[in-house]
Amino acid sequence: MNNGPDIVEVHDLLVTFSRWGQTVRAIDGMSLKIPAGQALIVTGPNGSGKTTLLRVLSCLLAPEQGEVLIEGKPAGKLRPTDIANAVFHVHQDPLIGSVPTMTLFENLVLADEEACLHRLNRKTLAARNRSLLLPLGLAERLQQQAKTLSGGQRQILAILIASLRPAKVILLDEPLAALDATNAGICLKLIGELKKLGKTIVYVTHDLNRVELFADRIVTLQDGRILSDHPAHESQK
Repeated sequence: MNNGPDIVEVHDLLVTFSRWGQTVRAIDGMSLKIPAGQALIVTGPNGSGKTTLLRVLSCLLAPEQGEVLIEGKPAGKLRPTDIANAVFHVHQDPLIGSVPTMTLFENLVLADEEACLHRLNRKTLAARNRSLLLPLGLAERLQQQAKTLSGGQRQILAILIASLRPAKVILLDEPLAALDATNAGICLKLIGELKKLGKTIVYVTHDLNRVELFADRIVTLQDGRILSDHPAHESQK
């Protein structure tokens, strides 16, 4: 398990919502620290608070109680641009992760600040990302609009975009849920590449199979609380 400085800290979070006239605690007094560079798996049954936690970490949802710190700074005080440069959210729906009317090239340039700054052409951008693009069959399709790709290819593109963003923390919400086995395997390899780049990964999933490829730690939620928290290798015993 990574023992570096904590890049994300969650202290005594409370998030509630109303259902059928009753108040439900989606997150109930949760505290959590995530070291930089760690690949954290968050699992648990439906309604355990997994997606709510990601929404809080991405600053899409403000907790009613408690605090989120990103690199030691209160998330509630960060500017939208600071949040965008610190945290990148890959959604379960592959249609959300890219701009559909833009080409693959334009999506990648938009994600890659250096490419945008230096106005790299398609050939140069493809060369820079050759090891990632070629196995996906995308190196020769950079002029194709993202909306013409399959759902699996769109999700692959979304994870590739995450690798190019300056964000140090990557949130993944069931990214393989709608994918076939082939595209799911490619996405898992790309997530492994994110870890090699030093990204901190928070990966929500019901399925713990295959996460051993990159997981350092597994946190299990139940009723908005942490039920267990242990190194990933312990779950394989």
